[in-house]
Amino acid sequence: MKELPAGWAEVALASFHVQARAIDPGQTPDQKFTLYSVPSFEHREAEILTGSAIGSTKLVVEPDTVLLCKINPRINRVWVVGERSSLKTIASSEWIPLVPGASVRPEYLAYYLQQDSVREFLARNASGVGGSLMRVKPSILSQLFLRFPPLREQRRIVAEIEKQFTRLDAALNALQRAMANLKQCRSGAVEAAFAAYSSAPIRRLGELGEIVGGVTKGQKRRAGIQTRPVPYLRVANVQRGHLNLDHIKHIQATEDEIRSLRLIPGDVLLNEGGDRDKLGRGWIWEGQIAECVHQNHVFRVRLNPLLAVPKFISHYANHFGQKYFFEEGKQTTNLASINMTKLRALPIPSPPVAEQERLVAGLEDHLSLIDDLDHSADANLHRAARLRQAILKKAFEGKLVPQDPNDEPASVLLDRIRVARAHPTGRARALR
Repeated sequence: MKELPAGWAEVALASFHVQARAIDPGQTPDQKFTLYSVPSFEHREAEILTGSAIGSTKLVVEPDTVLLCKINPRINRVWVVGERSSLKTIASSEWIPLVPGASVRPEYLAYYLQQDSVREFLARNASGVGGSLMRVKPSILSQLFLRFPPLREQRRIVAEIEKQFTRLDAALNALQRAMANLKQCRSGAVEAAFAAYSSAPIRRLGELGEIVGGVTKGQKRRAGIQTRPVPYLRVANVQRGHLNLDHIKHIQATEDEIRSLRLIPGDVLLNEGGDRDKLGRGWIWEGQIAECVHQNHVFRVRLNPLLAVPKFISHYANHFGQKYFFEEGKQTTNLASINMTKLRALPIPSPPVAEQERLVAGLEDHLSLIDDLDHSADANLHRAARLRQAILKKAFEGKLVPQDPNDEPASVLLDRIRVARAHPTGRARALR
């Protein structure tokens, strides 16, 4: 830990943790309460609930409380509870309530908690069964310390962070608009490319090649059946317009399954379903792994090279086929799937192969330019995230705003924290 700047102090975050009062499960409050975005924990406006909708796992929290999310994957997401004259405020028990008292500005504490170093510490010390069930216990806050300056300097730091973040957010909004426009450009490029072939003969996908499903994960086999592990593609690997091969898993398969399902370059892969955005999305296998099969939720289309070009089919299915999949697939509230029969029936314009190749060459020239711009915008988004963290790091090293030797030292503020802890009823908000 770096040396504290002059006039600064340090205190364990556990000093600010309070045991918020839980709502009685049998109680139906007459007043309305404010519920902070549960369970998504996103930064958005609070939702107003009546007593009958509150449930029994909410905590009553006071204004100026800093709520720290304790559940993966949003560990260290924060919310500062504002003043609300006509409403009480409640929060899910997945928040850790911190009350900074009279000596630390809640906004200062909130920004401090948003540092990557804090998030990494909390993530390392989370416990549970793994994944989204990992949680931070409030007791771990005894190992995490808040570095804080004099109260006036806190105000200057918060003001400067907000000024710089406002500028950064404006730049981010411009980047996000640019990326949305690029997405429209991509869609327009595909539309324009295929428009010239709107009168071409229509064939069903099943007429253009062989379509098969893949190996089923976890299937029961008869005793004595020999299998071996082999790499396989899952729905997560098959994205719209590309394959993500960063994380390849293995599945047990027989030699016959491996021979019949082994992918070869030029195979078109299409997802059976899952979330609606996954339905029918896909791309082309290019032999990236020497021996690889596919899961039963991923269809493989092996085209007749005299009838169809893989990229022609993939571009068409990803764009125009998506509407067909939505209309013809089986759907529930959030999930959708397409069966083999419907997939084989997908109508596709089928000009001569030479025309398909010309379309693909021209379309990919346009898309490569869009991709270059998109990658540049994405790189700038990552730079902005790093810049946000650099601003916070500089702020809490005492380098973001000038120090004033006339400011009351934070050690005096620390004494007030101790007094307030010893005499809770004497904690005065007027000291802020």
